[in-house]
Amino acid sequence: MAELYIVISKYIITILMASYTYFSFKALSKKTEEEYDMFFYTQTFLIYAIYVIGIVIVYLNNKSDTTIILAGAQMIYLVVVLGIFPVIYPKINRMLLSNMCMLLAIGFIELGRLTYTRSIKQFIIIAFATMLTLIVPFLMSKFEIWKQLTWFYYFLGVGMLLSVLLLGIVLGRKSNGSYLMLTFGGISFQPSEFVKILFVFFLAGLFVKGTKFSNVVAAAIASGSFVLTLVASKDLGCALILFMVFSFMLYAASKSKIYLFLCAGGGIMGAYVGSIFFTHVQTRIQAWRDPWPIIDGGGYQVTQSLFAICSGKLTGTGLYNGMPETIPEAHTDFVFSAIAEEFGGIFAVLLILVCLNCFLGFVTVSTKQKDIFNKLIAFGLGIIYAVQVFLTIGGAIKLIPSTGVTLPLISYGGSSALSTLIMFAIIQGLSIVGTKDEQKEKNKRTRKDMTIEKKNNRRQTDRRRA
Repeated sequence: MAELYIVISKYIITILMASYTYFSFKALSKKTEEEYDMFFYTQTFLIYAIYVIGIVIVYLNNKSDTTIILAGAQMIYLVVVLGIFPVIYPKINRMLLSNMCMLLAIGFIELGRLTYTRSIKQFIIIAFATMLTLIVPFLMSKFEIWKQLTWFYYFLGVGMLLSVLLLGIVLGRKSNGSYLMLTFGGISFQPSEFVKILFVFFLAGLFVKGTKFSNVVAAAIASGSFVLTLVASKDLGCALILFMVFSFMLYAASKSKIYLFLCAGGGIMGAYVGSIFFTHVQTRIQAWRDPWPIIDGGGYQVTQSLFAICSGKLTGTGLYNGMPETIPEAHTDFVFSAIAEEFGGIFAVLLILVCLNCFLGFVTVSTKQKDIFNKLIAFGLGIIYAVQVFLTIGGAIKLIPSTGVTLPLISYGGSSALSTLIMFAIIQGLSIVGTKDEQKEKNKRTRKDMTIEKKNNRRQTDRRRA
């Protein structure tokens, strides 16, 4: 009976995900508030349905009171976030809120299937992080002090990265060969996840003052200090993300294609230098080019990922019918491969489209900002999100070399989850600001139209009297 449920459920989940994706893109072109509300309520129902179907399968394969308690807590979390947040902040971007909860729901299911103990820890972090970020939209929408702290962001960000590097060297603490973590009282976190946000605020503060040559040079030197510190820590994935953020934010601020080409050339040069000095980069490039001769060594992770994706075909094997546990780091770097194997290729493509919809939502919020600083913040955070998704999925399908980056809101990782939730909260705050600006502009147009109409009426009256 359980096997029949698993087989049927994989088709139902794919259909529900396809419906959700359709409404996500329809919401981008909403015509009326009533239509927008209908999209949101429909998406909310689809999130609940997918989560319930998926978590039932997890329970059937892991029957315990803990499973029931965790499932109930996660369901309450989704209900509270989707039901309470729009009440607290009526002007938030509900499409992005839905997408965030959909990605979290998929992560709850997948982590429950892959590593149940870690899924409990991850949920506790997410629940706590959500409470912390509840105030972020208020802070972003009510205060404008953020653009005045440019160099504070710089020194705090570089200081965090240097502390990781120096303490790592002194204490000899490494994570997969890199200096990534700080540990206090038994709790570890990855500062580079939060430095990405500080980096965006720093660049926005610099570029809002203009993109004259001296400003660009200062931004390049300062950004280089971030990137070089990360390279010294061997956190090359984050270094690449910051470099991409700098390149695209510089182009967005200056509209200069010359800068974009220069950054592209610098990126190619940096990749070449990295491939010479870092042996693990050489291994990853070799595994990307041809993993089969080294399938028992450096190519094992990539080949297992490709095997899993191919095994899933279009419709997937069904939860617990695949072997994603054979993929090293399936719960972090290669969670996309595990999803593609058991949920199927169609579902995997739909997941990519939902991630794309998130990025488009970030860009939409950016275009609605009147303040250049806010516009650059929204765009920069969107670039972080898009690049991270591209690096994770691209590495899993062998489109690019693996970079050790996690899939936002789905992969296991407390620091990644917290920083991504902060990013979404910042965007929601800016969405409120953009909505207020739109309303002010609309009110101005209305008053102007009324003034013009009154003048026309007076002229007509004067003509009649004459």
